[in-house]
Amino acid sequence: MGGAGLGFANVLRPGPVGVVAASGTGAQQVTSLLDLAGVGVSHVLGVGGRDLSAEVGGRSAVQALRALDEDPATELIVLVSKPPAPEVARAVRDLDLATPVVAALLGPGQDDLTTAAEKVLRALGRDVPEWPSWPAPASRPNTAGALRGLYAGGTLCAEAALLAGAGDFTDFGDDSYTRGRAHPMIDPALRLEALRGVASGVVLMDVVLGHGADPDPSSWLAPAIRDAVARGVDVVVAVVGTDGDPQGLRAQAARLNEAGAAVFTSNAAAARHARLLAGG
Repeated sequence: MGGAGLGFANVLRPGPVGVVAASGTGAQQVTSLLDLAGVGVSHVLGVGGRDLSAEVGGRSAVQALRALDEDPATELIVLVSKPPAPEVARAVRDLDLATPVVAALLGPGQDDLTTAAEKVLRALGRDVPEWPSWPAPASRPNTAGALRGLYAGGTLCAEAALLAGAGDFTDFGDDSYTRGRAHPMIDPALRLEALRGVASGVVLMDVVLGHGADPDPSSWLAPAIRDAVARGVDVVVAVVGTDGDPQGLRAQAARLNEAGAAVFTSNAAAARHARLLAGG
């Protein structure tokens, strides 16, 4: 809010885009991509991942949208959410606002987060760049095999599962995994254990950078990736972050790539690549 991050937060340049997010990592993905394209944010207002559920009805999202609509520094609003209740999504979309809104509401047939970020860029008259990626030298396209998604971000996990179309996906940031332990963006133990248990096929993971997150995730993940690749596993990683983050986006991506992973800054691109490797 106004350049100050509360909780998990990336280092983002200031700019004209306001974000309302019923999704933490969804907001981080969209704003990180915008930052890579040279576009900054005015405010990123998190409203809780359940806000667009039928039970809550989008109450906080409506207030946040109206607040950004009145903010003279906000020229365009992005609304990001985990798969919402259809009736709540319609009600929020139908709000009468003067500021244009780009919706990134995950679900079947809806835009993925990268596509939504690209729509924002086009609406602002900006070019859409080629999102940075680092291919793995050992990747074997069209290799038939099981796909495992081992995620720290719930929205990123939901997006990847939608785009992959098949596979076994686990959100280690879910409440059932975080009782009595730190969030997996801080504590890697459960994901490392799961990765060590994969003997073949394709593993798709996220690494989320920024304040509040692990200060050096590649230090523990790179050795585990190297071991998995040696077992014949194809590893694909989506790194969500910016060049300004304390961990260093490109340094983290390079270390993971050197360990044998295919690395993407777009989670959607990572999911599509993993689907291809798994024979989808």
